[in-house]
Amino acid sequence: MSQCPARVRIADVRDEEEAMELCRELHAENGLFPLNEDKVRAMLRRAFNREGGILGAIGAPGKLEGLIFMLVSSFWYSDKPHLEELFMYVRPQFRQTNNLEKDQRYSRVTELIKFAKWCSETTDFPLVIGVISDERTEGKVRMYQRHFDKPVGNFFYYHNKAAENAVASPAHH
Repeated sequence: MSQCPARVRIADVRDEEEAMELCRELHAENGLFPLNEDKVRAMLRRAFNREGGILGAIGAPGKLEGLIFMLVSSFWYSDKPHLEELFMYVRPQFRQTNNLEKDQRYSRVTELIKFAKWCSETTDFPLVIGVISDERTEGKVRMYQRHFDKPVGNFFYYHNKAAENAVASPAHH
């Protein structure tokens, strides 16, 4: 694969407001922590300014259907760079290929994954990609397994709600 997948384009600053809207939708679906819109916007600008990030988009400006954010990163124990998928999101109405016109019957997720692989091949950086979600996680993992070899690990989430409630509403003495 030597060229960017045909259905994916590199997003630019014209996409910022709609990309923010997609990030809000993604957060509403999968967010584990409160959304900091300033932080999200700053990360998007890293992609728009080519400061270690790239944002692949499906859909014309003003009509985004899906996005994938790739960030140049490294693990805490190494200087070797890799590409880290920060997020991939396809709007719900564009997820079911059977509901689309005949010429639109392709998987946007597959195209965004092809874009991630293209970024890896183009930069020669290894790709780290996966699922952090507590909604429909098994199905998402199966989808990634269709495109990649076996997983190299798992993530787990623990939240001590009793401790949080104790801090939020201290006992009256």
